[in-house]
Order: sequence, then C-alpha cells, then structure tokens
Amino acid sequence: MFYRYIIKFDSGEERTIELHLDPATLSIVPKKNAYLPEWTLLDFEKCSVCPYPGGAGKRCPIAMNLAEVTNIFSDKSSIMKVDVRVITEAREYFKRTSLQTALSSLIGIYMATSGCKVMDMLKPMARYHLPFASLGETTHRSVSSYLLLQYLRKKKGLKPDWDLAKLKKAYKTIEELNVAIVNRVRKASKKDANSNAVIILDVFAKMVPWTITKGLTAKRLQMPE
Repeated sequence: MFYRYIIKFDSGEERTIELHLDPATLSIVPKKNAYLPEWTLLDFEKCSVCPYPGGAGKRCPIAMNLAEVTNIFSDKSSIMKVDVRVITEAREYFKRTSLQTALSSLIGIYMATSGCKVMDMLKPMARYHLPFASLGETTHRSVSSYLLLQYLRKKKGLKPDWDLAKLKKAYKTIEELNVAIVNRVRKASKKDANSNAVIILDVFAKMVPWTITKGLTAKRLQMPE
C-alpha cells in the first residue's frame, strides 16, 4: 500500500512525499538510512502517556517517521496556499488548500501507522485513508471502524464495547500524546506549518469524543431511528 502526496507551492516549488504501509499489519515501512535528529530521541519532550521505557539511544516511533517530512517543511508557514494531489492505489484526490491542512492529512497517516501503541486504535483507518477529511467524516469513519471491530469481537465470543467507552478513552490519551508531538516538531521547525498541522489533528481528537457523546444521533447521520 502506498500514499503519495504531491504538494505544489505558488512559487513553483514542488515536494513529493511517499509512504508505504505493510498491507498485513498497516504499519509504515521504514526507510533505509532514515534522517534521525536529536528530537526523535524518546526522552526528548517525552509524552506523559508514553508506554515505552526511556534510555540512551531509544527513539520515539512517531518522531522517527515524522523526521523527514518535518525537516522538508520546517521553514514553511502554515497559511501558505498549495495545490495538493494525493495518489493511492485505488484513486486520486486533489485540493487547493493551506499547507497546514495538507500536512495535517499527511502527518495523520504517519502518526497512526508508526507503531506507537497509543495510536493503535486509529491504525485501521489508515487502510481507507481519506485525505482532507472533515470532522464529520472523521467521526463517522472512526466510529464505524470501531463498531465493526466490536462486531468481530462479539463473533469471537469476546465482550464488545457498544457504548464506545474505550474509543473515547483512547482519544483522551491521544490528546496528551499530541501535546508532546507538537512540542517536538515546534522545536524542530523554523516556522509553524508542522506544529499547526498536528494541532489540527489534536482539535479533531478533542472533538470526536465530544461529538460521540453530545452530537451523534440518527437524525444527524440521516439514518432511520
């Protein structure tokens, strides 16, 4: 599986970022001779919910995979207008948008598939990645994929979480992780495109559980009661 983001600036500058996922595990395939700056060390701005023990030389799995894209856009402003073309095995997408929106969509894949246990809940969404998804689309995809998992758990004789309690709890944990990732990329960047891209993801992480609790209704989804 692959996702190729082609980002073109009004100046004519063009950047292509391509990432590959293992179709069986949905984990990102690491690049050889990856760029690993100091801020990718696990103990650098370590998040409060990190499930891994620190130590000399250990790396944050998310930071390791974000290092290259963060370096490429470290000198870019978040509000710069860009033309973005996203190519997948099945189809292509195009949008004229801000750089922070484009990077938020791209960075979201990296974070979900980097192998961090905290992000495992969102990994299934990477198989059907939707670039530039709105809050409503993200909520629908997140809840739908989670409920499908609960149905499969029930078929195996396991207890399903029909109330979405664990999903909402997972998003609260992801909020804390996002804070640390913002701090990492902010210190690795001259301008704000990278950090604002993660902040957009954090806003979604805050709003999805709220929408589940307060605003998720059959009427809202245009479904029969």
